[in-house]
Formats: sequence, C-alpha cells, structure tokens
Amino acid sequence: MCTICDLKIEFSIDHPMSLPIAVATRRAIDAGVLAAQAGKLGLRLEAINSLKAVQLRVEQSLTPEDFLTLPDFFMLAVESRTWGFFHPTPDGFDPNCRPNPPLLSAEDPSERDSVVVTSETALRQLLAGKISFAAAEEQALIVIDADASRRKKLRSTWNIAYPKTGFSGFFCT
Repeated sequence: MCTICDLKIEFSIDHPMSLPIAVATRRAIDAGVLAAQAGKLGLRLEAINSLKAVQLRVEQSLTPEDFLTLPDFFMLAVESRTWGFFHPTPDGFDPNCRPNPPLLSAEDPSERDSVVVTSETALRQLLAGKISFAAAEEQALIVIDADASRRKKLRSTWNIAYPKTGFSGFFCT
C-alpha cells in the first residue's frame, strides 16, 4: 500500500461518493452512531495510520491464497483526501506506489479502478471494532465502487476483516 507520505502521488482528485459519505458520517455523528474524532496528529497523518491499519488487518485476515485473489483497489479517506493504493503480492500489499491517479470515469465499470470510499471518522470506528463493515456499508459510511465481480470480492474481504463489533483489536493497533 502506498499513501501520500510514503511516496508522493501528485494528484488531487475526489470521488463522486465523497460528498454522500461526508453527509452520512455527519448524520451518524449527530445520531450518536459514530463518535466525532478529535485530530491529534493532523488529518493526513491519521488517515495514513488508518490506511496502514487496514493493510495489516486485511493481510492477516485472509489466507495467502485468498489474499492473492484480491483485485487492486484504491482507498480514499474523504476528510483529508488521502488516497492509498493496495496491490496484493505474495509478500503482502506492494509497498510501491502506482503513480497514476485512479481511473473513475470510464463508461464500462470493468475499466474503472476499484475504490473503497469512507470517512476517516467511520474508518477509525471500524478499526476499533465499534462498527462492523456490514453496518458501515448499510449506513452509507463506506462504499465500494467497483464492477460486480470486484465489488463482491472486496465486500467479502471487508466482511472477513471487520465481521462484527467488538472483534479483537490485535491487528488494528
């Protein structure tokens, strides 16, 4: 996985789901479903730490065989506009960066890049085991933008990594 701090990715791009994710996050905070996060390290550093925690959790949650069947995907933390790129290899996610921004506008969904879009606030609650992936997805706090086959694989992976609330935080620290 790469993030802005590891290798400079010189693009500034939003995802069409950024605003709906931000609105759903605000609603969840107002309803008491999510706790508002106070930024200690700054938004970008918090997002990078969260992306790295996702990397570890996914790598350790899947068998090596299942891990290698994951499609490449980007991940966006909307508050800081921090992008990560995840490419599975036999040794875990590739630490090298894909220098191009994600392709989001192709007419054919199979030609677009897969993107997981979420807010940093929702992601931190997911990482802490306070909300499951299924609940976050149901409340539109996380969206997988991909064609049907890649979305199915990514959704399965996230359900394995974040199956319910209260799971062990061992992988997420």
